[in-house]
Amino acid sequence: MPDRREFLSLAGVGGGSALLGACAGQGAGFGTVSAGSESLDPTARALLDELREIPVDDTHCHPLTFDDAQTDPDEFVERLALSAFPMDRYFPVGVYQRWRSSDAAARSELDAEYDIAAIRARVIEQAGETVFLRYLVKELAAFLDCDATLEAVLEARNDRGRDYASYLGAMFADANIENAMLDMGYREGMDQDGVARFKAAISPTRGRHILRVDTILGGLMSEDLDLDLDEIETRMMAEIEAGLDGDGNLGAPSYGMKSYLLPRLGLLKPLFDPAPARRSWDQFRARRARGEVPAGDTVDRDEYWQLQSEALRYLHSLALEACLERDMPMQFHAGDGEAPRGIMRNQDPFLMEEMVRFERHDVMRMPQVILIHAGYPLIGRAAWLTHLYANCHFELSLAAPLIHHGMLRMFLEVMEVVPFSKILFGSDAYHLPEFYWLAAKWGRRFLAQALGIYVDAGILNRDEAVAGARMILHENNRRLYHLDG
Repeated sequence: MPDRREFLSLAGVGGGSALLGACAGQGAGFGTVSAGSESLDPTARALLDELREIPVDDTHCHPLTFDDAQTDPDEFVERLALSAFPMDRYFPVGVYQRWRSSDAAARSELDAEYDIAAIRARVIEQAGETVFLRYLVKELAAFLDCDATLEAVLEARNDRGRDYASYLGAMFADANIENAMLDMGYREGMDQDGVARFKAAISPTRGRHILRVDTILGGLMSEDLDLDLDEIETRMMAEIEAGLDGDGNLGAPSYGMKSYLLPRLGLLKPLFDPAPARRSWDQFRARRARGEVPAGDTVDRDEYWQLQSEALRYLHSLALEACLERDMPMQFHAGDGEAPRGIMRNQDPFLMEEMVRFERHDVMRMPQVILIHAGYPLIGRAAWLTHLYANCHFELSLAAPLIHHGMLRMFLEVMEVVPFSKILFGSDAYHLPEFYWLAAKWGRRFLAQALGIYVDAGILNRDEAVAGARMILHENNRRLYHLDG
């Protein structure tokens, strides 16, 4: 067993690789890593047996369409891989969508001009060579009782997908997910009926709605409406009140809000004075009318967002104020993220500090702020910000499940400084139900390994480890969102 000083040095920031090696050799938590729990040492295996019985609340995720009931290897990989999110941006606007909806002859013509098939094949080939996908195939093969090849897995999946609602329900039941906090800002065009269909399929898992401030503002700040800031504010607050106080978020109550502003602006500071916000917005509208504003996801995307930055800071501050008044949490995107719509260099969690403080009249007012996506890859910064501010919470989504075995390092790094009571489980699941399932499956596995290391080192006893797991897997989510179960 490593002594305390050796343990802490191995488990420190960036120390995951050393810790893996040390513990494999000394029995402090796990043995040889493989896809199944049979690879765990007795402490971690016993913990995992208990964690499998603990329900999961997914604190940040998205509703799914039924469009993926039948799929093929290329389509499955494209729908799964974050590296495929910018696919349409490799071509002029609208070209890729035309190619996808065209017949073979029209596709051939588009390929001749834009080389779409070859570029798509390159992206998919690279995504298909990840450890993540190979690990996923093995896990799904066990679940579907088939050979561990992508082709065999998808054949079995397509067979189950003939009753896609049943397949969704089976995955959620196997993952033991009880609540899914659904961010309605990304739902692939689904209307209220489409969302209801998804929620019915995953029952008895309860789908709970999260209101997205960016979605509200995306409509109100459009060139078609050309509203002044006062009208935008009035309409935004009306939509927020309808969403948070009623069923104005696709026919259901909302339990909190979400903001995607950090990867657009970078440093976020609250703004309560409408005067600079009005000037910012009036200048932006004037330039937009003259055709001087670049598109939001082009090479000049920084300029696009900075031109309206003070208006956006002011409006998002009002949204956070609304959450504070209701004691509802607000999620802030702070890590991971899909390119090119999120500007990667802006996603440093430390850039959230002033919004976490939310200071007014020389008092920090403590809105409940959730830093989603683990701050990845800057895990330590998100963890330290969460450690320092009582109203700041650390959330795991997208890192779970995408970094697979890296989750062990993440759990160890987070638990160095973040209280158990402030860590929330999430997946950011999108497009495919397998994302929900994997996050819950691997989340429990690597959490059990991390807790096993602490138990074997004598830092936690078994009861403390299980109590901590309960907080992470669902108790913190229910307390923060005021859920009754």
